[in-house]
Amino acid sequence: MYKPNEIVPIQIQNQVRTDTERKKSNPAKLAMRLKKADGSEVLIYNGINSYILTAVLKELN
Repeated sequence: MYKPNEIVPIQIQNQVRTDTERKKSNPAKLAMRLKKADGSEVLIYNGINSYILTAVLKELN
């Protein structure tokens, strides 16, 4: 009833991607388009930093 442990060889691949590779594989998608009465418009994309989003929305008021 005794089973010896087996050693199985594995190979680990380097999966680290650079920032440019991530940007190529995941293009930014438009999350929201805001148009003001004066004709100006703001485009907000998914992945925006929350601090930047807060600052932009405060400026729109």
